[in-house]
Amino acid sequence: MASTRNRRISYIASAILALAVLGYTGILTWFYFHQDDLLYPADRGDTLPAAKGLADFVSVHIPTPDGETLAGWWKTPPEGGGVVLYLHGQTGSLGTQDYIVTRSRDMAASGMGVLAIDYRGYGGSTGHPSEAGLITDARAAYDFIQRTAPGARIAIFGTSLGTGVAVALAADVEESGVLLDSPFTSALHIAEMRYPWLPSSILMRDHWTSDSRIARINAPLLLVHCDADRTVPLAEGARLFSQALDPKTMIVLPGCGHIEIWNGAAKDKILETFREWLKEPAGKSG
Repeated sequence: MASTRNRRISYIASAILALAVLGYTGILTWFYFHQDDLLYPADRGDTLPAAKGLADFVSVHIPTPDGETLAGWWKTPPEGGGVVLYLHGQTGSLGTQDYIVTRSRDMAASGMGVLAIDYRGYGGSTGHPSEAGLITDARAAYDFIQRTAPGARIAIFGTSLGTGVAVALAADVEESGVLLDSPFTSALHIAEMRYPWLPSSILMRDHWTSDSRIARINAPLLLVHCDADRTVPLAEGARLFSQALDPKTMIVLPGCGHIEIWNGAAKDKILETFREWLKEPAGKSG
């Protein structure tokens, strides 16, 4: 009897273990094939800037070297003025995220040219998002500014996922300054914090390692982070800031959450910083 009971217990335990392994394997498979939906939750559909009240902006379509076409909003800089290249966060698109509209309007009203783009697979842009693809998109946008406003100084502004794009771009081009809003050290590290029970380093295709790229940026850096950010904790921004080269400044805002930096004195400081970065150098005339 004892032997029969032991075999039954062993069978049940083996069955439970097999089900657990099968279930875990199923979860891993789901995450692997849906990782792009999690990392790049894009909205589709092109939106004209005029429909969002951006009367001074025009819709542009920018070709990329690998055959995609990016939808963007373009505000020509005033003579002698510079341009902010704005790289938005992971969710939505130009037409569905009000913070993009507000920031674009405020920057333009402060006398700057602005280019905001939808990455491939977002908004009215073609293609499918990936780390390599988004970096290619940012470079295509940067090159568009250089062609369309030759000689203009360029600042790069990234928000959340866009900070990873901004850091990768800024590490390889010349810019007058880089602003990072709610940045992370790497997407892999964020995934490991959120899903400690997953082998993220094996599953993830796109790691977005800003921590290994940021020391290649030679331009002035302004990093702004909220202390109540639950999406990307403040410690992420602080760690990334510690790895950046001088000159650099970090602003920590109290009591706000993820990408909630655009208000009050913080917004005024950001716009003032952009104006300083984009100011025509002394002794240069048009």
